[in-house]
Amino acid sequence: MKGLSYPLIPYGDCGPPPPMTYSRPSSDKHTISFPIGSSVMYTCIEGTIKIPGRSDTVKCLPGARWSTLPEPCGRSCAAPTRLRFAALSKADQRINFFPVGSNVSYICRPGYENTSESSPTSTCLANLEWSEAAELCRSEYLCSLHKRSFSYVFSLRYRLNGSSFIQCQLEGNDVAWSTLPTCELITCSSPPHISNGKHDGEGVNTFAYNSTVTYSCDSGFQLIGNGSIRCTSTDKTKGVWSRAVPACKGGFIQCPGTVLPPRSDSLFLCTNPKPTILLGPAKDPCVLRNTWGSPASSPKLAALRT
Repeated sequence: MKGLSYPLIPYGDCGPPPPMTYSRPSSDKHTISFPIGSSVMYTCIEGTIKIPGRSDTVKCLPGARWSTLPEPCGRSCAAPTRLRFAALSKADQRINFFPVGSNVSYICRPGYENTSESSPTSTCLANLEWSEAAELCRSEYLCSLHKRSFSYVFSLRYRLNGSSFIQCQLEGNDVAWSTLPTCELITCSSPPHISNGKHDGEGVNTFAYNSTVTYSCDSGFQLIGNGSIRCTSTDKTKGVWSRAVPACKGGFIQCPGTVLPPRSDSLFLCTNPKPTILLGPAKDPCVLRNTWGSPASSPKLAALRT
């Protein structure tokens, strides 16, 4: 036919190698002459992989014909999905090419039991994704199918060291709990010392949560404030004392049957029927003797403080 021209292929030449769907000849695409004895290797196009066990080379044989070569490449799903409750069967573990439509099966992992007569399976779909495998393996451990983690709640006396929850997780081909947290007792350091007084925890360096320490004053001194403090915590981590420590004030002499007002720094003159607050120096014998006197024994009283 006029107007058309065809490349001339020498006698005894196989010409261009046969076309493939998922692979291309690695030779120069402009090369059209392949004499008998020539070999051409194919490479996979993007998105495909070489099919294991298949040759990727054709050869120009006597008679100027190419050797038969099945498609060396194809579309394949990636490695099958790794499941928490089941492992890929040993037979499928040896396969590394999964064309569309291929199926793989799983066996329940140690610590899981099969809840049906079937094994979990998965199929390579047309979009090269694996179908979801049915969860047919039930855990024999506490991490059940519907609760795979557990939270820990600790007594107020203890602080949590580590994560507050554990999970049932994969470790190689087995399952195991993640690292357990530990409990550490919340403690307070030694309570403060006070002048002219002491507390009943002397000599102890560490006090457990909820421990109580009581203060007392030396002879001749009065306790001002609450005499007891308690080891507590505001952040569930560090121990602190519940309140400020009391103080011991001197210069007080209390007659029998009387109660000194809190934070008072006045001297009492013991008279009958009730004590009187003395603003001046306490020179009356009843104060010094800590006994009841009579109103007549102190004729020179200063003004009263109320």
